[in-house]
Amino acid sequence: MNNKKRPTIATVAAHAGLSVATVDRVLNARAPVNPETAEQVFQAAEAVGYFAARLIGQRIRERRPTCRFGILLLATAQAFYASLAHAISAAAEQHAGANLTCQFDYIVDRTPAAIVAQIEQLAVQCDGLAVVSFAHPLINACLKQIREAGVPVVALLSDIHEQAEEPYVGQDNHVVGRTMGWLLARTCGARKGSVGILLGGHRFLGHQARVEGLHSYLAEHAPGLKPLEPLINLDNCDITEEATLDLLSRHSDLRGLCVVGGGGDGIISALAQLPKRPALCCILQESTELSRHALRQGLIDVVMDSQPGQTAIALVQLMVQLQSTEAFDPVQQRVYIPPQIVTSENMGS
Repeated sequence: MNNKKRPTIATVAAHAGLSVATVDRVLNARAPVNPETAEQVFQAAEAVGYFAARLIGQRIRERRPTCRFGILLLATAQAFYASLAHAISAAAEQHAGANLTCQFDYIVDRTPAAIVAQIEQLAVQCDGLAVVSFAHPLINACLKQIREAGVPVVALLSDIHEQAEEPYVGQDNHVVGRTMGWLLARTCGARKGSVGILLGGHRFLGHQARVEGLHSYLAEHAPGLKPLEPLINLDNCDITEEATLDLLSRHSDLRGLCVVGGGGDGIISALAQLPKRPALCCILQESTELSRHALRQGLIDVVMDSQPGQTAIALVQLMVQLQSTEAFDPVQQRVYIPPQIVTSENMGS
């Protein structure tokens, strides 16, 4: 004979740390309940094996608002953006307050008119947008129009508005640049020389902010390290590979090499070709399988990772919040994710 008692509403309430009345409201929809509280009841019901756990989950999902979010990413740096897209989808699926779906699109053609067409297409299909793009009058005018039509837009990873008067999720790119300068100064010690910089394009405000941060730190703390004129790599690995080999051949005093955007795999390819690894500090962006392998091999020194998992959770939370918020709040709606410094010593196996 099985003497184990069947879990009751009281069992669920005790496990959730809530009152029986609150659990009853969730079960029977007697009054509005906070979505987080409803999710807490569902988790408790599953944990104790309550017979109606599946029904609770179904009712919670039915009562949630439904939103469709459009996410426009770059087609370059595929490993990073694939990781970010996966993290955003997971964060949307796990969000307790709404039934969320994400529609992803990727920028292949970087002409402003083509980007505007992609943004407009997403805007008519979605309740909110997150966009990775450079700044351009056509693109900014398009985003202004979409916001005025009631569709919120979040700048993702890089600001699009030059005065930063827009919701944003990503790193503080000026801080990222200064951190790169700090790493260079500590790694190079008292050695003087030049620093090569590769960036996606001058119109990417996030890339520009990183370059400015790098310049400012070196000028203040390591004036012997002279940044060279940044080279445009369009976040492309092949262009980066050629540019790296060219920098190494033209600058015998090269002490550092920094990629402030995508295309860092090109540096790995270039350094792997050389009979001997040059004595310089090499800093890339984003922890991928290839960049971690390069760290293990000693081809590169540091990876600045933007933490896609944290970025995705913050993005989804902000996009849901913007569904019921009209006025721009620079404190609440500009979310900075701290960069993670990854080396061969701290990345794990």
